Amino acid sequence: MYCAGNLAEAETLCRRAMTERERVLGEKHAETLESVNMLGIVLWRQQKLEEAEVLCRKALEGRERLLGTNHLDTLESANDLALVLKKQGKLKDAEVLYRRALAGWEAQLGTMHPETLKSVNNLAVLLEKQGKLEEAEGLHRRALAAREAQLGPNHPDTLQSVNNLALLLGEQDKLEEAEGLKRRALAGCEAQLGANHPDTLTAVNNLALLLGEQDKLQDAEGLYRRALAGFEAQLGPNHPSTLGSASNLAGLLQTQGKLDEAEGLHRRALAAREAQLGPNHPDTLQSVNNLALLLGEQDKLEEAEGLKRRALAGFEAQLGPNHPSTLGSASNLAGLLQTQGKLDEAEGLYRRALEGFEAQLGENNPDTLSSVNNLAFLLEKQDKLQDAEGLYRRALAGFEAQLGAGHPDTLDSVRNLAGLLEAKGGHAEAEELYLRELKGLEELHGPDHQETQSSWRNLERFRRKHATG
Repeated sequence: MYCAGNLAEAETLCRRAMTERERVLGEKHAETLESVNMLGIVLWRQQKLEEAEVLCRKALEGRERLLGTNHLDTLESANDLALVLKKQGKLKDAEVLYRRALAGWEAQLGTMHPETLKSVNNLAVLLEKQGKLEEAEGLHRRALAAREAQLGPNHPDTLQSVNNLALLLGEQDKLEEAEGLKRRALAGCEAQLGANHPDTLTAVNNLALLLGEQDKLQDAEGLYRRALAGFEAQLGPNHPSTLGSASNLAGLLQTQGKLDEAEGLHRRALAAREAQLGPNHPDTLQSVNNLALLLGEQDKLEEAEGLKRRALAGFEAQLGPNHPSTLGSASNLAGLLQTQGKLDEAEGLYRRALEGFEAQLGENNPDTLSSVNNLAFLLEKQDKLQDAEGLYRRALAGFEAQLGAGHPDTLDSVRNLAGLLEAKGGHAEAEELYLRELKGLEELHGPDHQETQSSWRNLERFRRKHATG
């Protein structure tokens, strides 16, 4: 039942098995602990995270006592508890458990065993979420090389590693290598599974995502439409993969200014997720937020605000006040309130988001730094220029350290600081920063790209306005 996706029935069966084993064998028996752990994972799959954590901790502690800290079943429990903690946004605690599981599997099974490589992958994905991109890249490359050697270049596990590395390289703006890997993953899935297999369609979707980030919008749109049509045919119109594909296409259409079609797709995804998952499931709330963002672009501000408040309240209830999804929702609401001129409430939400990200993810996580930047922008609008400058400088230093001097987020931060210094009269440093942004964009995109041209015009405007003599 678990593998088939019938989670409600799987939960019932797991509870029955656990209760019966506790009665017959006792709470500390190995088979009882197996049932406890399995129920925890089934609950995790259903987003019932608090009870899942309790059960996975119980299984881990029981197996430690019964079997020892490095028994394979104990390591399985450590990994499963890490999965639950990760879903709750408790990333630091999850990292400790993932590192423990990896070290144990390496010692017990060797560095090239499939379970070890799965653990390498799990840790890499978690480190990526924490902004520890260099270590994550090394782990993804390790997993890929090992899987190629063990399983061959087109095994599904190898292709998963190809895709995971591509996703990370995309975050680091290493777009050429990332695109090559995603095209390799797609070709491998097509060869192994066929053009319309769900895994192939997922690879189509992943390539489309990267092409969209590269402003190759027409190619991305064609791939998104292929993925959506394939998921509809293979899985039905209301399957989670279909609805995710509909949301992705809607986001791209939104970028292209095709707002009516995008709105229809966002509303379709929201209605289906409400019916399938309920009004407060995290996927439903993500659709609420997506629709709200679109409505904000259409100046339908009242409906957009209501939806963003609904999303925030839902994430708070489902995931807690300090989960990264909750904090992101608070930041999204703050942005809309800022647009409406409700600056005091917006500032409170931005400060809440920043404090939460610092506590959950660390001071130099990219999400934390984006939150620093958001608060700085609001303070600038309130003419609190000194406070804003300190935050802009912090964001710039953090992005440089985490992502590199030529990353788009770093260059955005350069421009933000330049604009503030211009407003404060610091013209010499502002000109240096405007020039730095232009050179960075020329290297990143080339001289004819629209962002490069916009930066060049901005520098020319600055020089005309502040020309001396």
